[in-house]
Amino acid sequence: MSNTSVSAIKVETEIIGNMSGEVVLDLPYAWVNATYYKQIKNVKLEYPIGKLQLRNQDSNEAILNTGKINIIRLSYEIYQKTGNPCDIHEAIVRQNLIHSPGYGLFATPGDLNGNDIVAFNIEWNNIPDSWKTISDYGLGKSVKFKAMPIELYSVVYVAGDLRVYKIVDQKNPVYLSLHGQFDLKDEEIVSYINKIIKEQRTFFHDNDFPYYLISLIEGNQPRHMGGTGLTHSFTAFIPQGLDKQDYITLLAHEHLHNWTGKKIRNNLERLNYWWSEGFTNYYSRVLALRSSVITLEEFVEEFNKFFENYYLSPVINEPNNLIETDYWQDYAVQRLPYYRGFVLALYLDNFIENNKSKSLDNVMLDLFKTSKEQEFSSDYFKKIVKNYVPKGIDKEINEYIEQGKTIDLANVAKVLSIEKITMGAYDRGFDRDALINNYTIKNIDENSNAYKSELRNGDIVIKYDFPKCGSPDQIVTINTIKGEFQFRPESANKKDIYRFKPTLSKEDKLKIKKFFNS
Repeated sequence: MSNTSVSAIKVETEIIGNMSGEVVLDLPYAWVNATYYKQIKNVKLEYPIGKLQLRNQDSNEAILNTGKINIIRLSYEIYQKTGNPCDIHEAIVRQNLIHSPGYGLFATPGDLNGNDIVAFNIEWNNIPDSWKTISDYGLGKSVKFKAMPIELYSVVYVAGDLRVYKIVDQKNPVYLSLHGQFDLKDEEIVSYINKIIKEQRTFFHDNDFPYYLISLIEGNQPRHMGGTGLTHSFTAFIPQGLDKQDYITLLAHEHLHNWTGKKIRNNLERLNYWWSEGFTNYYSRVLALRSSVITLEEFVEEFNKFFENYYLSPVINEPNNLIETDYWQDYAVQRLPYYRGFVLALYLDNFIENNKSKSLDNVMLDLFKTSKEQEFSSDYFKKIVKNYVPKGIDKEINEYIEQGKTIDLANVAKVLSIEKITMGAYDRGFDRDALINNYTIKNIDENSNAYKSELRNGDIVIKYDFPKCGSPDQIVTINTIKGEFQFRPESANKKDIYRFKPTLSKEDKLKIKKFFNS
């Protein structure tokens, strides 16, 4: 650790093997939205004595020329990025926390093959005695393991002021590492994770997890949270100001990816996000209901959020092939497969139940049972479903997924208490950043409900309340020095959407429980 004004760590790497001639070493570079090469300084070749040449300024390739040697030692420093980010894809280096995926920490030989099995020995040195350390490979300041390169990189390494809990059972331990403050008590988070994991493993009849880690750190942006699944772990950042459902849905979603996308491999990534993300959203909530982690009322609320997000999406009819090309250009396109797949899962669940005394559960379990031999594809998915729906679902997949036609839940509405209504998309009506950062109303739209409530540009805000974040189905309250203003943040451009009815009878609730086998 460095005591400079900007926190830093020094990484010392020793590479053992037979080497000669031009040797290329891959330094940490980038992963997802993180750019690690910008954080690395003072790269030094310790042995053999000589110089490392970077291929270019923004390259992660360090080159040396040497005679026959069997060991290389190099060191470099990793500095905290400007802005002190909390995103778990970043290499976070603070005075009380080091938290990074392996992508942001380690240098490896450039000629490593992806399938090579390599012996790794990782040690934490010169850190405070009070710190705890943990990774996908265990607790303790020293871990040794043999793995492929991806199993070095796709791992979270954490050291610092941590609260570590052992949960689930002794045979297959699951560790929870917490850093920072959260809206829920530690014991509540432990309890929810325990129930989530047990229900998901029971559903798949799969306890083949010798070890598992969940690392949560406090986020610093309101309502902005995220997570990612790694080799034997998932990690997430969660800001204060969230409720129980936010925690549960994030934790359940990320843990379910151990099957949807990992054990049941999705090698086409974005083209199959309708399944690997959409069905994960669906089953994370269905299984949470079955395990009583969420109530029926919370379950219905979650479904209505997805109905709103899907039917009010500005890109609802985007064809699947364009999701691949437009994914990073448009946030609405990024989110579409999450919503579309969720609604399709409900549609198919009902479709299968109408044709046979089975459900979508059977399809998911069949995908898992054959996952070692067969990765996920839409063709294989259709083949599995045909075991339960003899006429198949080629038409549905082609229309709703490939072409992007709007999914019609009219048949589901005959079984569950779902209704069709009209609703406009979420429309705040003024600049978000000016409200959050400066407590000021700016760039107000004269056609918006905010304007109709008599809010005006330049109004100084004392406090505000958006009970349902980005939903149009709420009443927003804004208190300014002029008084209190309330409005519904909804566009005047209405669309048809489905939703669970706002008032459910006892019989309605029993139908929901029966349908979802809860």
